[in-house]
Amino acid sequence: MKILQVYKDIFPEVHGGIERHIYDLSQFLVSRGHSVEVLVAGGGNRDVDGLAVKGIWSPARVLSNPVVPGFSRFLAGTDADVVHFHLPLPSAVLAWAVLKKKKPYVVTYHSDIVRQAFVMPVYGPVLGRFLAGARSVIVSSDNYIRTSPYLRDLHNTQTIPIGADLERFKPGGTAGKAYYLFVGRFRRYKGIFVLLDAWRKMENPPDLILAGGGGLEKKVNAFISEHHLPVSVVTNVSDEELISLYQGAKALILPSIQRSEAFGMVQVEAMACGAAVISSNLPTGVSWVNSHGETGLLFTPGDSSDLCRAVARFEESETMRAAMYTQARNRAEALFNSRTLLKRVEECLIEATVI
Repeated sequence: MKILQVYKDIFPEVHGGIERHIYDLSQFLVSRGHSVEVLVAGGGNRDVDGLAVKGIWSPARVLSNPVVPGFSRFLAGTDADVVHFHLPLPSAVLAWAVLKKKKPYVVTYHSDIVRQAFVMPVYGPVLGRFLAGARSVIVSSDNYIRTSPYLRDLHNTQTIPIGADLERFKPGGTAGKAYYLFVGRFRRYKGIFVLLDAWRKMENPPDLILAGGGGLEKKVNAFISEHHLPVSVVTNVSDEELISLYQGAKALILPSIQRSEAFGMVQVEAMACGAAVISSNLPTGVSWVNSHGETGLLFTPGDSSDLCRAVARFEESETMRAAMYTQARNRAEALFNSRTLLKRVEECLIEATVI
């Protein structure tokens, strides 16, 4: 079967959760004997770790969304058996909407549009028709379906979480866990300044490692320096280094403040490595992945004082921490085995071609 994946970027050219998921899924599908192309915005045609990437010219990006005039022409001429769209990506939705003849398509709905919500009165109806016309709309959690105005009334949704490779992401022992860890791009919706403000408020803050980087890196480093915080920033982290960081962490902290954080893939990776998680209680997949009191703790989104209290509670009991480390790995094994979950996505794509 020939499959066309559609998104704006691809890992490892861009380090993001969606990009990484598309890369892992595409590699898995190739290993299963399928032919896969990945359609992205810009960069020209190239090979990315064996994947055929088709980069269509993009003159600009508006609030992170690429303008890609050539999407419609490419999609009209594709010989793929099924097209797999990854949203949010308005340029691809609008390009598809004007086509008269369309291939079967599946959508993975990663997140609502949050930052650019002002466009929804115009774009929302187009998006609604696009989603309703898909053979399947894959969503990473039931929570997100229930709380999204664009998903909750659909009849073609399927819940398939995002998993981790449990043979690679695995515990390294509980000895020497001495620091807290943040993993992700330095963006405001990630709540990184909520996290830093919590560390500023603590009388004796523990060591914290921020693994990522991005547009807010200078401001993050300035805040750390100004308040003399025991916080280290590491960038350009390889997969092997990331796994080591997870294994050595007391807990991963995910302080995201907006529903742009639909799932929190880093939570699954951390849990698979035997780390507990302290995450914001967002009404998305975030608060489902991290089971409060079992695999970690939840705190009020945007509330740095509540985050302080969660860390203090976590520090109080070594017995609780040890139980959470075990329960985190157990939950990863039970719910988030990537091979099992990627097979389910493959089944959706195959079913789309035979309906």
